[in-house]
Amino acid sequence: MAGLLGGLISSTAVTLSFARQSRDRPADARALALGAVGACTVLLPRLLALTLALRPSLTQALLPYFAPPLAVGLGLLGLGLGRSPPEEAPTDPAPQHANPLRLGTAVLLALGFQAVLMVMAGVHAAFGNPGVLASAGLLGLTDMDALTLAMTRLASEADRVPLAALAMAVGVLANTLLKLIVALALGSGGFRRAAGGGLLLLGLASAGGIWLGAR
Repeated sequence: MAGLLGGLISSTAVTLSFARQSRDRPADARALALGAVGACTVLLPRLLALTLALRPSLTQALLPYFAPPLAVGLGLLGLGLGRSPPEEAPTDPAPQHANPLRLGTAVLLALGFQAVLMVMAGVHAAFGNPGVLASAGLLGLTDMDALTLAMTRLASEADRVPLAALAMAVGVLANTLLKLIVALALGSGGFRRAAGGGLLLLGLASAGGIWLGAR
């Protein structure tokens, strides 16, 4: 539940926090990994909801790209929950961790939104579609919300909707690969195996969605 709720704000922050916690709580590594996969899965319907509110035409264009990773994520969650052992009451209080979803960070990201919009518009004017896709991959490493806002602006013209959808799909793939690296670099052994495998499958599904959607 913590992973799913955290994914509504920042799946990257959830993955980072859970990877670190897995080192202090190795017995909970599998549950933390499932929470990280859940956060990454929730990212997709969250982005669809944002585009539906801001640019409905973009939502429709995103469905072929997002359907494969969303199906894989839901399947992993269902499989993980089905294999979960009965809940046991903890004997020791869980260690306290700082909230990764800090208000100050959110404010700083919000202040950068306008800069992102200006940069993406300039990149498209200077380098065309390849520049937008490359920028989307870089921006997807840090903030999918800023990328989503930029792409809803880009999709204000009907002929640019396909480009905006593809750019968002590229951003999601880059974001998933970043979280895979975080899980492998910072998590415990059990977390690396469980979260790493799940994130790898999500990344492959995202790549498959790009291949299918771009055909």
